[in-house]
Amino acid sequence: MLEHSVRPFNSNYLTSMHRRTFFTYAAAFATTCATRARVAPVAGPQRGIAFDAYRAPPIDADFRAIKMLGATHVALFPFGFMRVHSEPAVSRFRGRRLDLAIADEGLVTMGTMARKAGLRVVLIPTLADFTDGHWRGEVRMNSEASWEEFFSSYRGFVLHYASLAEQMHAVGMSVGTELRETVHRESQWREIIAQVRERFPGWLSYAANWDDYDSVPWWDAVDLIGVQAYFELGDPGPGDRERRSKNLIEAWRPIKQKLAELSETTNRRIIFTEIGYKSHSGTTLEPWKWELDGEADAELQAAAYEAAFRTFWSEPWFAGFYWWKWRALSAKDRDSTRDFTPQGKPAEDIIRRYYSR
Repeated sequence: MLEHSVRPFNSNYLTSMHRRTFFTYAAAFATTCATRARVAPVAGPQRGIAFDAYRAPPIDADFRAIKMLGATHVALFPFGFMRVHSEPAVSRFRGRRLDLAIADEGLVTMGTMARKAGLRVVLIPTLADFTDGHWRGEVRMNSEASWEEFFSSYRGFVLHYASLAEQMHAVGMSVGTELRETVHRESQWREIIAQVRERFPGWLSYAANWDDYDSVPWWDAVDLIGVQAYFELGDPGPGDRERRSKNLIEAWRPIKQKLAELSETTNRRIIFTEIGYKSHSGTTLEPWKWELDGEADAELQAAAYEAAFRTFWSEPWFAGFYWWKWRALSAKDRDSTRDFTPQGKPAEDIIRRYYSR
């Protein structure tokens, strides 16, 4: 499956196209497929949605609904785990009784559903939080031998999903998520990325956290700079959606400048592998916090969506959003009044307005 570049309209291109035959294009396409070359990222922004089917069996209608937003891509999240943050063994969830959202069978099924709906599939393998209370950003080994063991184990984890991504005809994948204490091990990461490329021809990224994306020394090894974009934007104050959006756009300004400079120095476009806001007061203070209290405020969530689109959507160095998160329809019995999902809220209309252009 090829990622198609988005080109501006050009009448000369249209004229030259008439000079070529259908067979010329068919031959060129066949040759490209035969080479198994790496799939290039799209030229325009990816219109992405992060899909969450955990404990909610997905159906075809879930992906049709995402497509109707104007989305082009959907991200699926295979999870791995470590018992504690300093233990070098990375494991996959296995077994027939697993939730389909994290089992290989379920991922393949969801990939088929997504492609049937006309969506491109992206895999973002992620380590779940650990039983010792630490999170994946705190993975840290105690010795050189433990680091070697960790990367050997993690390599097996990622390569499994590289093979699965190829089987699913995915167009892209992340080689890791928020592993800030590991990125200084440059040679080991480069080796993993090289081996992933041997199994998977799609584009590659790494999903760095919002507060450490500029500390990754090997951005040149991947195709897109991934950022988990839960930047702290402060309180936009009272007012209507427009006023709040403008205040949030001002908060984005220095962040945007820093991202643009990184894109220029690395010659890599930047993609928000995750971005999202809960629909309650205070959500823009610490968007990454699941436990924040606050009264329901869907208008603030919408203002945050609007500000993000206005800030980044037209930038040539920006490669797209993956909004966290879209729930399966079978999860409708869960209370989403203050949740991350935009479904049934004003934020959903904002996604549709931008994605359908």
